[in-house]
Amino acid sequence: MSDDLRTRMHHVADEVTPLPVSADLWRRGRAARRRAQALAVAAVLVFLASVGGGVALWSAPDREARTASGEVPAGGAIPSRIEDIPEDLEVTTDLAVGRASVAFISATGDPVVITANDGVPRRLGLPGWALERRTLALSPDGRFLAYQRVDAGTTVISRLDLETGREEVLHRQPGEELTYDTLTWSPGGEWLAWSSSRYGDVPAVGRIRPGESRTTALPFTPSSVAVTDSGALALTSMRGGLFLPVDGQRGLGRVTTDVSVGAFAFSPDGHYLSLGTEPGTSSSTFDVRTQEVLRHPFPPGTLGRSAARPVGWLDDRLQVLVVQPFDGSVPELVVTTPDVGAASTWRGSVGSVSTNGIANSLSLAVDLIPDLDGTSSQELTHDFGDTAGTPRDVSWIIGLGVAAAIALLLGLRLLWRRLT
Repeated sequence: MSDDLRTRMHHVADEVTPLPVSADLWRRGRAARRRAQALAVAAVLVFLASVGGGVALWSAPDREARTASGEVPAGGAIPSRIEDIPEDLEVTTDLAVGRASVAFISATGDPVVITANDGVPRRLGLPGWALERRTLALSPDGRFLAYQRVDAGTTVISRLDLETGREEVLHRQPGEELTYDTLTWSPGGEWLAWSSSRYGDVPAVGRIRPGESRTTALPFTPSSVAVTDSGALALTSMRGGLFLPVDGQRGLGRVTTDVSVGAFAFSPDGHYLSLGTEPGTSSSTFDVRTQEVLRHPFPPGTLGRSAARPVGWLDDRLQVLVVQPFDGSVPELVVTTPDVGAASTWRGSVGSVSTNGIANSLSLAVDLIPDLDGTSSQELTHDFGDTAGTPRDVSWIIGLGVAAAIALLLGLRLLWRRLT
């Protein structure tokens, strides 16, 4: 502004009569200005926070959004709560999901694994999987999943490598009507045993591994089978009775037992056979050397009448059971020794299973259970939090975004009025 113009403006100001103004007008104007500025800044901050939070929520991996606090053990862990999947869980066609801790068949008949490092359930799109051929088994180390399927008119048993997604056919039998009733791994994962009530024209059992397959026809229908790491078989009959290899002879010898067996598993050294039992008050184990049945009564106040189903061994003396209470409460995982003695162990409530339906097909990677340290506080499974894959509730995000947008518009409006 030039000096001449400035001088003229001063003259005009001196000649104008001042208007009457309230004494606190200046104070109120400054206060209004401060409020407008604060509102505008707050609106911008709220908007940025809501946008940033939404982006973080949507971009974060599912496990980070749902996993409970606590570090996952190295190599993974079995979840403390094993639950059936939601019916709308998306099917995974990329089968390289990584090492698994649990496998089961869902209520809808789908093959499911829970990955060991994050506890997330995966509904697998296995090639050739059919509802009438629903049998699978997870290896003790959690790396391999065995299942049966039909391939060009031939029934096959396949071994899926969950780390690479590659599949290997272990056994082929012509015909689509063949069914394998049970699949089970040896304690070290060396062999995979199977039983069939309809293997061609006769019942049969067998054991397979890459490059080797052995089949034995039977004069009776088998109900379950177990195999040692050396390839020795044990099986049960639908009519009752336990059958073991006969020393120095080919074939199987019948062993009389006074327990009802329907599922069982060898200890790593082959000296014990963990037995499945009908509802009772103890677990049962067959001592292969002495031909005796050992019992471990449930501790008082822990379980009532319950059925026990073996799922593997931690070592030569500790077995893992799925115990299903007769009163209808949820099944639970139990770690126990064959009998009661000076070195006996009972660890109840190691984990829980949501329903009896999936418990009947449950297969565990027992190698992921840590060695017992002798303390009752040791966690043998891990709480991964909410990993059920339920849909996200986004209503609160939408509401927050709308509120932030309104606040921003109000702030900008007030700021614009102030500046203009």
